[in-house]
Amino acid sequence: MSESVNLLDPDLFPHGSGPPHELFSAWREDDPIHWNPPNPEYPPPRDSLPTRGFYVLTRYKDVADVSRNQRVFSSHTGGPVIWDLSAEGLQRQQAGLMGMPMDAHRAVRRLIVPPFTRSELMAFQPQIDAVAKEIIDEVAGAGECEFVFDVASKLPVYTFCSLTGVSPEKRETVARLGNLNADVENVDNYAGNEEMDLAAQLFQISTQIVAEKQAAPDKSLMSRLVHGEVEGEKLNPLQLNMFFLTMAIAGHETTRGTAGHFIRLMNEYPDQYELVCSDPDRYLPNAIEEVLRYAPPVTNFRRTVAEDVTLHGKELHEGDKVYLSYPAANRDPEMFPDPDRFDITRENAARHLAFGIGPHACIGARLARMQLFALLKEIVTRIPDIRPGEIGRLRSIWFDAVMRMPVTFTPER
Repeated sequence: MSESVNLLDPDLFPHGSGPPHELFSAWREDDPIHWNPPNPEYPPPRDSLPTRGFYVLTRYKDVADVSRNQRVFSSHTGGPVIWDLSAEGLQRQQAGLMGMPMDAHRAVRRLIVPPFTRSELMAFQPQIDAVAKEIIDEVAGAGECEFVFDVASKLPVYTFCSLTGVSPEKRETVARLGNLNADVENVDNYAGNEEMDLAAQLFQISTQIVAEKQAAPDKSLMSRLVHGEVEGEKLNPLQLNMFFLTMAIAGHETTRGTAGHFIRLMNEYPDQYELVCSDPDRYLPNAIEEVLRYAPPVTNFRRTVAEDVTLHGKELHEGDKVYLSYPAANRDPEMFPDPDRFDITRENAARHLAFGIGPHACIGARLARMQLFALLKEIVTRIPDIRPGEIGRLRSIWFDAVMRMPVTFTPER
């Protein structure tokens, strides 16, 4: 089976109802630096060239160590995505937070850290809690809904737009374009997008917001970036646009996906869900961590070898690509005993790599946890018998995402 599996296949995860964990386990044991060959059968998305082969890391320690070592394993040289990009596509990725040179990356992070500090988020929490309540208010009396877009997507979209300064009337457009930019393997299936590339559509909105913040500064993230400086210079338009695009995807795609996986897994493991319902304040926080460990919404990031290095006796050369597998690392028995067991009381569940590790660890991880707790507590306490129907997964090598999940429940009176 190993020879026939290629991680460039966008149907691999959805057809298997998730990552191929049996295969990852075999690689982790016997082939921890597995060679994934190129395959023209799986064409790259727009702005990409034919994709070269790459090395796959499946052990927790390897993924963590490589993530921390930007000197040898660069996220800038080839960008953070596994595809090989055209010159324009690479320029975009290198302008974004995930692909910047490390000096610029550290400076930009300093600009945007304040809204994500504990004190700032505590002040923002009442708004998050109120919106979570409103979302469940809208569906609780109906007894059914489409969970992904009626429930899971709304809170992270509201939060992203509030933080970046997107006006309420633009929120749905930004959310739709963020979803389409994440769904790069299937973009040709969407009518009407041939006229302008999807990133450019988000860039138009970003450019308008930048102009608004230049004229009237405020405390939003975009305003901080517009008026901040990196190494004595303002960020250029492409850097500002790429930050906005990255936030439009990462700011809600992963939180929405984790909420979907939570409902799915609690249905699959009713004993665990019974425990959550017995005391949400006690069990829900760690249950969220275990969902993130067991089903991380982002499946991989790329690093490019910047200087020759030997890893587990295998020589990697400058320019080689490395694929960091988060689903595999999160099931490494060296870190997580009995890793295929879903256990919301797992003591070290929060050691998962779903939010990355090292200099590119997700800056919004604390905010994502806050949103997930607020939304899922509303569900657990108000419509606890929520039951998913047939689940549709995103066709992607990039995300393990639930894209369709009709649910039913006893209507709230």
